[in-house]
Order: sequence, then structure tokens, then C-alpha cells
Amino acid sequence: MSSAPLTDPSLIDQDDNEEEDFHLPRAKRDEEEMDITPMIDIVFLLLIFFVVASRMDPTQIGTIPEAEHGLAVSAKDSAVIFIEPGGADEVIVKRLDGSQFSRDEATQASEIVDYVTNELEKSEGRNKNHVMILGDKDVQVGQVTRIQKVIGDAFEDIEQTYIAVKED
Repeated sequence: MSSAPLTDPSLIDQDDNEEEDFHLPRAKRDEEEMDITPMIDIVFLLLIFFVVASRMDPTQIGTIPEAEHGLAVSAKDSAVIFIEPGGADEVIVKRLDGSQFSRDEATQASEIVDYVTNELEKSEGRNKNHVMILGDKDVQVGQVTRIQKVIGDAFEDIEQTYIAVKED
């Protein structure tokens, strides 16, 4: 018995080539839209990075500007507090007579309140209703603001708190 091939090999090759050449056409989208999801992810990652990496310390923001114009305020009519740089991030806070307040901020706050209370009470007929804070130009803004906040929180009836800087 002789065996004869059931299919011709040349026919098989032609069928494979025809299948390889046949491709379905790509369906076109009705609307061409851009996916912005990755861009939104990157924006939020950058936002989180800058919030975490930035410093929110108001003492590092800037320095007190020099005064160009201002009103003349008498030290006789004010409780006067001097602020001088004390090295690094510390300041030296002094009374009008030159004596220093404590360097501990909590103790210093109570001493400032006592000092301003005494100064306002001993005005003897003069209308002492405001506080004058005299700062050196190298004092950080946050330190002046801290002392001003101590005074503002303790004395609601004070009309004005004046801030002055030492001129060059």
C-alpha cells in the first residue's frame, strides 16, 4: 500500500500566508480625548513635596524695614520695651531703665505684662495708653511679633502698640 499525502503542502503554505497578511482595520475613536490623570497625580505629588519641604516659621521670613515716615511718639507717654539681637535666634529684651527681662519666654511674658502694668499705672495724670517696642534692625520680625502678641493678649484696653527700628 502506498500512502499518498492527503493535502498538498503547497496549499498549506498559501493558506498561512493569506492569514498573516489579513489585518482588521483599527476602529477610530469618536472623540480624541487626552487622559490627564497622570498630570494630576504629578501636580499633587509636587504640592505635597513643597508643603512638606517648606518652612512655616514666621521668624525666618524677613527683617523689620527701616522707617521712612512716622509719627513722633513720646517715650514719656508710653511703656517702652527694647529688643536687641542676642545671638543665633535669641533676643535680649530690656526695660526703659536698661534692666533685662528673663531669657525664658514663659517667664519673660509674665515679666513683660507686669512691667507694662506698672508703667501704665504710674503715669500720674499723663495719658499712658500705649506701648512702644524699639527694635534693632537685626532683630527678627517673629521676635517682635511675639512680644507684641504678649502685650496684645494681656491688655485689651491699650489703644496703640508702636514698633520702631533703630535708624542707621
